[in-house]
Amino acid sequence: MRGLAISEDVRTRITTCTDLDRLGDWLDRAGTVAHAEELFGEAPRGPQGTSEQG
Repeated sequence: MRGLAISEDVRTRITTCTDLDRLGDWLDRAGTVAHAEELFGEAPRGPQGTSEQG
């Protein structure tokens, strides 16, 4: 709904998760993250493998 780009890895991680508590945590974060990877507590990576959020 927010128009975030979601990689195939992120999509797979979400759709294969069976832990309802973890899914709930991700859902809570979904409204505030700038990048889908932040749902998991990971910073998005730039082209050289560095954080984009310097």
